[in-house]
Amino acid sequence: MSEPVPVSRAELLELSGGDPWARWALPDPLAGAALVVADVALVERGGPRPGLWVAPLRPGLPAGAVPEGPALTAEAARVATALRLVREGLFPAARPGASISAPAEHAGTARAVLPLSEEGGDWDWMWTEAAPPPESRERLLVELDDRADAEELRAFAHAHNPRVWTRIGEGEVVRWVGVRDVAGGLVAVGGAEREASGAPHLAGILTAVPARGQGWGRVVSSALTREALREHGVCTLGMFRDNDRARRLYRGLGYRTARRWFSRRLAGS
Repeated sequence: MSEPVPVSRAELLELSGGDPWARWALPDPLAGAALVVADVALVERGGPRPGLWVAPLRPGLPAGAVPEGPALTAEAARVATALRLVREGLFPAARPGASISAPAEHAGTARAVLPLSEEGGDWDWMWTEAAPPPESRERLLVELDDRADAEELRAFAHAHNPRVWTRIGEGEVVRWVGVRDVAGGLVAVGGAEREASGAPHLAGILTAVPARGQGWGRVVSSALTREALREHGVCTLGMFRDNDRARRLYRGLGYRTARRWFSRRLAGS
């Protein structure tokens, strides 16, 4: 497609060859405008982090695969074409401060076309439909409440993670589990939010610094993943790309990467 064409989520799924991100991250119906131009989807994102997804459609490639060589260069040109429409005001929601999520492999193109700030991050979107085996220590997990335990959860997150991203105490996390030591202090926590599609999305997986390397992140993640699969048949998550330890953990639980995102806010007044 060379001219902007409005699309539905079902049409996006067909055009993308059933891309897991389009299936499990996007709502049906879509919350805002969605166009395909030059085989690149531009999809408005609502919710607490509004903005725009910029997703090349790759129906001939396995989920997570990136074209190489001349094919990647040609795709970059198509991404630039789509982003110029954003710059020219085609999407009123793409105003200063809105988040733009473009493929990590086209970060340079996004910077060249759009005025972007440095606020944001580089992260991977992952999913699984395969249940990991139970961990014996899951019997030690306790339930926590997003609102009633918000103060404790926030303090724990800020003490042990310099990049707190999860929205604690706002009702976004629908389930928390954790592990406590003999004195009652938190050792590890993890939560599950909802994607815009309704699919479970792991969030806030965190182990206290002194307890790292003991496998508590796997215990928490395994339990939450299996519960999500029992109820919905899928579980998703997002992780900072530079967190190699987390990547090994999630891959060991059966997660695969579908999209690698470069997310920044539009600059301007």
